Amino acid sequence: MEQAYLNIQTRGNLSSLIWMGSSLKYSNDSDSLLCHVYYASLNFRDIMMATGKLSQTNIGIYNWTPGFEVAGRLDSGRRIMGFTQSPGVATKVIVDSNQIWDVPNDWTLEEASTVPVAYTTAYYALVMRGRIQRGERVLIHSGSGGVGQASIAVALHYGCEVFTSVGTKEKREFLKRRFPTLEDRHFCNSRNLSFEKHILRETNGEGVEVILNSLAEEKLKASLNCMAQNGRFLEIGKYDLFKDTAIGMELFLKNISLHGIVLDAIWEDTQCNLSAKKELVQLLYDGIASGCVRPLNSIIFDYKEAENAFRYMASGKHIGKVVIKIRSEEPQIKAIPTPVRVLAFSDTLFNPEQSYVIIGGLGGFGLEMCQWMVERGAKHHLDFTFWN
Repeated sequence: MEQAYLNIQTRGNLSSLIWMGSSLKYSNDSDSLLCHVYYASLNFRDIMMATGKLSQTNIGIYNWTPGFEVAGRLDSGRRIMGFTQSPGVATKVIVDSNQIWDVPNDWTLEEASTVPVAYTTAYYALVMRGRIQRGERVLIHSGSGGVGQASIAVALHYGCEVFTSVGTKEKREFLKRRFPTLEDRHFCNSRNLSFEKHILRETNGEGVEVILNSLAEEKLKASLNCMAQNGRFLEIGKYDLFKDTAIGMELFLKNISLHGIVLDAIWEDTQCNLSAKKELVQLLYDGIASGCVRPLNSIIFDYKEAENAFRYMASGKHIGKVVIKIRSEEPQIKAIPTPVRVLAFSDTLFNPEQSYVIIGGLGGFGLEMCQWMVERGAKHHLDFTFWN
């Protein structure tokens, strides 16, 4: 099928990942554009959802399917990278013109697919919320991941001293090659609580002004102990947020601030988000122009190996991004998208222009049936029931 998307039948069972035929739902909004996907990147939210560690209720997205970060071409041949509503691991998606960026001519689409989520998270957290300043000390946890690498790049570009935690010697050596200004003393261990003593020792007991945290439970609390006076703690991990983990109020005697960084929220169509969205889009363009934003290293899986991609990322072995390849890129900068056909299961679809009558549609089963039909395209339906 030329129009298909990756879905999971049973959350928690990666063996149930399958390709399904799809029907794209256009909105009447002039900002909606059709994108032919070439590469779709996986993010931790995809892994947490697919493995059952997060529920749909947690993230406020119902009928969830994997993927929201893509790189591809519009019908005109224009190369773009950006965000989409799930399903994003698909042959075609609808993108919002306000949530995409043009791909630089010296980047491939494969490289471009590694950029949007990692760097917008870094800019939103460190610059827009953390307000990092030259000379400040910044601790970035899990530095070898996509967001970690992007955040190190942004913090260094703004003139900060960067400390970062990693889990293996291999990841440490990789970061030293990518960021030659980082010395051995700037690295600590993310696998245990030793990073707390390391940071306090290297800062003469003062701590750091900014922390970008993705660690959970006891490591979260150890990270908070690394805060300097007037520090800003930026939480991008989801586990403790959804678990409603308690922290001691004594920390606030240091005049610190805690920020929950939820990138999804900034893309919601609310009036208060308009200026923030424009600022974030411009920050990424400026970062590309300055050389701060560079494509991240990645490991590529063919769309037929989607399950392996999820398992590999879930193992935590990756450095950078895990990307699913949907089709090969043409050699020309501007080219009509090459069609791709994916072996997929047919899905039940309904014509959005027609009306459907459901008898007994107000009971438990009937309401579930209505929801199932709406998710598959039915926009107009009449529900009837009988009573004495």
